[in-house]
Amino acid sequence: MTTAPRKTLLLTYLDVPGVAESTRLALRVANIAFEDVRVSYDDVGAMRDAGKLPFGQVPILEFVDENGVTTSGPFGQSGATLRYAGMLGGLYPLEPDVMLDVEQVLGGLKDIAVALNPLWYSNVLPRLPTNGSLLPETSINAPQRDAVQTAVNAVILPTRLAHLERVAQAAKESATARGETGPYLVGSRLSVADLELFVVLNGRSPSNLRRWRNNGY
Repeated sequence: MTTAPRKTLLLTYLDVPGVAESTRLALRVANIAFEDVRVSYDDVGAMRDAGKLPFGQVPILEFVDENGVTTSGPFGQSGATLRYAGMLGGLYPLEPDVMLDVEQVLGGLKDIAVALNPLWYSNVLPRLPTNGSLLPETSINAPQRDAVQTAVNAVILPTRLAHLERVAQAAKESATARGETGPYLVGSRLSVADLELFVVLNGRSPSNLRRWRNNGY
């Protein structure tokens, strides 16, 4: 009798939390063995040139055999890797109504991330998928960045957090109606939405969160 070849799950991203952190957490929470590969920007450039990045960026997820040869993948997009990890670990609901609650929160958090992009990059656009550079023509200067920061603090974050709070409350009420009471978004079950929410809010000071929340009402 032959045995199936051993396969290792690899998650490759920069050595920062970033957009891969929720996938890392999902795999760890579910006790799914994986190799957490941390790479540099130079490594990303080499991988891009070698055609290993489906969307010209990290993170990527792939399976390799015992010889290090890729047997499945690579697969890109942080949302896809998070949902895949969630499905593997029972952190992504299969019931359509519950899935909709989770997806609403994931979408709301994505809206926040998009609004923060100009602050992260000091640019209207993120890094180019062709070579990872930032276009000088679309960069923003210090006064423009300050204006973005003011708008984010005064309008975007308070409003988006208020949206999320209302959606989360409705999701918990739906969970209670199903008989699933608990501390998580969908009641008694931890989901990828809880992990993504933790990653987005982790490191934010409680005073700032309270200020953003109050300004949003």
